[in-house]
Amino acid sequence: MVLDFDPAWGLEKTNGKSPSFFYSFSYTPLYQFETDLNRSGSFDVSRHYLRFDVMRRFNRNLRAGVGLSYDFEKWDFNNLSTVAGASPWSKIHRPGISLPVFYSFADSWTLGVIPSIELAGESGARSSESLTSGAVVSLAHPFSQRLALGLGFGIFDRLEKTRIFPFILINWEINEQLRLSNPLRAGPAGPAGLELVYMLHRWELGIGGAYRSYRFRLDDTSAAPNGVGENEFVAAFFRVQRKLGPNLALDLAAGGLFAGELTVEDSNGIKIGADEYDTSPFVALTLAGKF
Repeated sequence: MVLDFDPAWGLEKTNGKSPSFFYSFSYTPLYQFETDLNRSGSFDVSRHYLRFDVMRRFNRNLRAGVGLSYDFEKWDFNNLSTVAGASPWSKIHRPGISLPVFYSFADSWTLGVIPSIELAGESGARSSESLTSGAVVSLAHPFSQRLALGLGFGIFDRLEKTRIFPFILINWEINEQLRLSNPLRAGPAGPAGLELVYMLHRWELGIGGAYRSYRFRLDDTSAAPNGVGENEFVAAFFRVQRKLGPNLALDLAAGGLFAGELTVEDSNGIKIGADEYDTSPFVALTLAGKF
């Protein structure tokens, strides 16, 4: 899960006087505390997420760019016996690239198309078998100075499984201090989530949630050689943001992962192990900037 609290692409407020190039970055370390599996064992996870984006405005109607990402997860299992081995996976790497394109037309409607590819696999997994690819397509419109809405869908080939999901884009400034918006970007892991934010002068308080599902290729020495691991859950979080300047912010977030499940499939896509896990607390810190 990436908690970089970056608004969904396509709903940013821009105008004809905006600079030709936009740059943004974020770094998020996240720790998921030790969590019991329902049948046996426990685990904890350390995660690190990096993002860097470049967008260019070509004219009043067209914007396009490149997004680079890298995720790293280190899993530690204890006394496990129900998810295909004592330690079904350890270190997961997820480098990716996306090519967002937005075109405005017909009284400020914006069509967004974001194709992306990523390699999702354990250390030692074959890169050629770790490829996830797909795209997010959306259509959004500002109905007033305070409200922008949109609909979209994602379609991704996720290691022997194709996933299609719809999602809602929203950026609603309810009043001077309240905003309802998407805290995450839709992508291979799922929709963009929803968050209610209370805004102060240099502070933000947010509460929200999102569904997430991650699939990744296992290496050839695991309990399921060249198989697939999956982690899915519903995340709920509370965050506090401090603006460090006009273009830099620091977020502290805490919350829980609910309805979590770990699954292992063999190289033929047949499920050979699975277990649900208890509500899992986590804490995260995000440094994000734009220029």
